Amino acid sequence: MYYSKLRAKARDSLRGNWLIAIGLFVVATLLFSAPDLVLNPDEYEFTWKDPLILLLSVLLLPVSIGLVWAWVDLSRGKKIGFGHLIEPYKTMFGKSILVVILQGLFLFLWTLLFIVPGIIKSFSYMLTYYILRDEPGLSPLQAITKSRRMMDGHKAEALVLGLSFIGWILLGIVTLFIGFLWIAPYISVTYAHFYNTLRAEYEEKNSF
Repeated sequence: MYYSKLRAKARDSLRGNWLIAIGLFVVATLLFSAPDLVLNPDEYEFTWKDPLILLLSVLLLPVSIGLVWAWVDLSRGKKIGFGHLIEPYKTMFGKSILVVILQGLFLFLWTLLFIVPGIIKSFSYMLTYYILRDEPGLSPLQAITKSRRMMDGHKAEALVLGLSFIGWILLGIVTLFIGFLWIAPYISVTYAHFYNTLRAEYEEKNSF
């Protein structure tokens, strides 16, 4: 797999769409941070704010799936907008929350066996949200299982693809994280193209 080709495809997808891509990333980040920022819980004492923050954080989980769906659509030449962030609320509200929780639980349990198994499984499950974009009828467990199957033999490729952005990540840190406004969408759309490539290979392999 040519990593430079995937990155080039991502740049082509983002050309003319940088503003909305950055906007989606910023809005999603603000939403994820909102419960803590607004309620400002006491760091050393449990209060009524803590369960409320947990509840709000759970209710915001579908946003993470909507953001992934936006990157998938952008990688396929489709228009994207802020409506992507709320799309899972309309189409699979309960399922989207359950799949995020299940995936997180599985990763936590694998991590208990030492860090390395947890890291490996994080790559195994990384396509789950992408798969639900194309197959919304799958249950959370089916989507997680299909991600594991699609990533079989490709986990090292996903790791190397991530490592190929090390220079960009360092640049983002040097710019006091301002650079991540561009870098995060760039990485995300690249992985969307990575998913498209793996899905095409998987479907071709299993079409007989």
